[in-house]
Amino acid sequence: MNTLSFSEQLSHIGQLTQVITNQPNDPLYVVIDQGNGVLKVKTTKLAKSIEYTVEHYLYEIMEGFQIHGFHPYVSIFVNNALDCNLRSAIELQRSLKKTNDLYQLGGDYDVILDLIFRMKTFVMKILEITGSFEFKKLIDKANRTANKNHEGMMRYIDSLFEHYSRLVVIRLDLYEDSPIMSQSDIEKKYWQAKYHFKRLLNNAKMNCLFDAMVGYIWSLEYGPERGYHYHFVFFFDSSQVIDDVYLAWQIGEYWKGVVTDGRGSYWNCNAEKKKYPHLGIGIIHHSDVEKINCLKRAAAYLVKVDHYVRMLTPDNGRTFGRGEILPPRTGTVGRPRAA
Repeated sequence: MNTLSFSEQLSHIGQLTQVITNQPNDPLYVVIDQGNGVLKVKTTKLAKSIEYTVEHYLYEIMEGFQIHGFHPYVSIFVNNALDCNLRSAIELQRSLKKTNDLYQLGGDYDVILDLIFRMKTFVMKILEITGSFEFKKLIDKANRTANKNHEGMMRYIDSLFEHYSRLVVIRLDLYEDSPIMSQSDIEKKYWQAKYHFKRLLNNAKMNCLFDAMVGYIWSLEYGPERGYHYHFVFFFDSSQVIDDVYLAWQIGEYWKGVVTDGRGSYWNCNAEKKKYPHLGIGIIHHSDVEKINCLKRAAAYLVKVDHYVRMLTPDNGRTFGRGEILPPRTGTVGRPRAA
């Protein structure tokens, strides 16, 4: 049973592809002649990892990210696994239900031989692509973009705590609840999600719910079951907020009832604090290093997902953003003390 989240699967595939490039001489399978037409086939650790990944993650990734572009390391793994038809070769070998790794020449050895050939072709293609100048340029660009987004977000969070003694951090998942029913729905419902996003932020300038808001981070994602949805982290000046759970509920209800005209829904993470072993939401003091680090790890997830898989929006629009980094405090003026 698969226990990894989509983001963990993507990360695993990206890292496995790098392992493949770092172990170009791995034999994948070792064939030992036992005599009398019997051959023993030992599977190396790398081959086992590739087989497991293709068997358990490949089609989940394809189904979960139908309108996305993958990070170069993920993309070449997925594309070449499909081109080499690895999944069916692995399933056929599994159907033999071997427990001793022994195969009969002229019989079931043909099944494992086909898998060996396809796996070696798969690895050779990956090594050929990753060794090219063009691919190295793609990797450099992807890494620079991810690092820039990550560093900018960390500076943003630091700037907020430099200006405020305590912040109330609210995390909300805001859903359109409008699944894609056909290909023509993709663009239509993207523009609907984008309209609701702009409506929320524009209304926030005039709505008293957001009077104490001092910053935000957001990302847009898409899931086949619930369509487009936003992950939001809101930052409020704690001196003006009494109850973070209640405020999160109010914002969620505002999204549901007003912004989406009753068609949306939300998940109030602040109401479920017990579910988070590393808590980075609620009231956070500027000196609470542990909570701030938890907040940064949670926020970094948004960048990490965007690094490994990026939604292909009709207008090539952004799928991740944040507020402006506050300027450094000058003079001898310290942080305003929270009430």
